[in-house]
Amino acid sequence: MGGLLNFLWAVCVGTVALFAFFLVMGGFAPGDVLWLTAIVAFLGTLFVVHQIRVGHELSDHEDDTMVREVQRIRERRGF
Repeated sequence: MGGLLNFLWAVCVGTVALFAFFLVMGGFAPGDVLWLTAIVAFLGTLFVVHQIRVGHELSDHEDDTMVREVQRIRERRGF
């Protein structure tokens, strides 16, 4: 389940980044596709809230399993 959630968060960030790219390139105006702008703003807000919650979990140190999992992921990537 964790892998699926990580994939969904990556899709969320990718969607926001793709929207921002086309917005900067002049592909559309945010007012022209108001429904899409609202969806992307919602996804961006969800991601920010998620990152804040993860940051609080990591700094809390009550749940060492989360810290060990992050360290394992970093070691696998080579950091």
